[in-house]
Amino acid sequence: MREEIKKENRRALPKFFLALLGAMVFGGVMGTLGFTAGRLGAADAAAEALVSLLRAGMLWGIPLATLALAGPGWWLYFSARKGYRGWDGEDEAVIDRVEAQLSWALLLAAPAMALDMFFLTAASIYSAGAVVFGVLGELAVSCGVLVVLQQKVVDLEKEINPEKRGSVYERHFQKTWMDSCDESEQRQVGMAAYKAQKATMYTCLALWLGLTILDNALSVGLLPMAVVLVIFGVSQTSYALECIRLQKADRNR
Repeated sequence: MREEIKKENRRALPKFFLALLGAMVFGGVMGTLGFTAGRLGAADAAAEALVSLLRAGMLWGIPLATLALAGPGWWLYFSARKGYRGWDGEDEAVIDRVEAQLSWALLLAAPAMALDMFFLTAASIYSAGAVVFGVLGELAVSCGVLVVLQQKVVDLEKEINPEKRGSVYERHFQKTWMDSCDESEQRQVGMAAYKAQKATMYTCLALWLGLTILDNALSVGLLPMAVVLVIFGVSQTSYALECIRLQKADRNR
C-alpha cells in the first residue's frame, strides 16, 4: 500500500511543479505589466473612466439588473406554474421541466441581489445625498421583487412536493427545508455544497492573485486582500470542521 501511495505521489508531482512554475511565470508577467501600466498612468486613467461611468449610470444600475435578471426569473416562474397547473398527473417529463424552470428562477435571483448590493456600495462611495437615497429606494423595491419571487418559487415547489416544509420568511428556512428533503435530495445538496466550496476556494485564490498584481498599478492596499483571505480561510476551515463533525456523528451511530 505504501508503494502504491508513493507511486501515485511521484506521478502527480511533476504536474504539480509544472503548474506551480506556470503560475509563477504568469504572476511575474502580469506583475510587470501592472507595474508598467501604473508608471505610465494607464491604470489610473482606466480607473477614472470606470468611476465616471459608474457615476453617470448610478441610478440605472439596479433597475437594469432587476429587469435583466429578475424579469426572466418571473417569466420562468409563471411558465412553470402554467406547466404544473396543466399537468395530467402522469407525464414525469412535465414535472422535470417545471422543477428545472424553478431552479433557474432561483439561480437568477442570486446575481441580481449581488448586483443590487454592488450598486448600493458604489453609490455610497462615489455619490452623496439624493443619489444615495434614490439607490436605497431602488434597492428596497428590487429586494422586494426578488424575495417575493423566491417565495413564489418555494410555494410552488411545496405544491409539487407536499412533504416539503418551510417559508422563505422563516429565520431557519434552509434548515427546515433541508430536514424535509429525502436522502437523495440531501445527497444532491451535499454535492452542490462541495462544488460551491471548490468554486469559492478557486475564486478567492484568483482574487488574491489579481489584487496582488493590481496593487502594482493602483495601490489597492492590504484590506481588500485580507478580506478575500478571510473568506478563503473561513470557507476552508468550516468545510473541514463540518467533515470532522459528520465523521464523528457516523462513528457514534
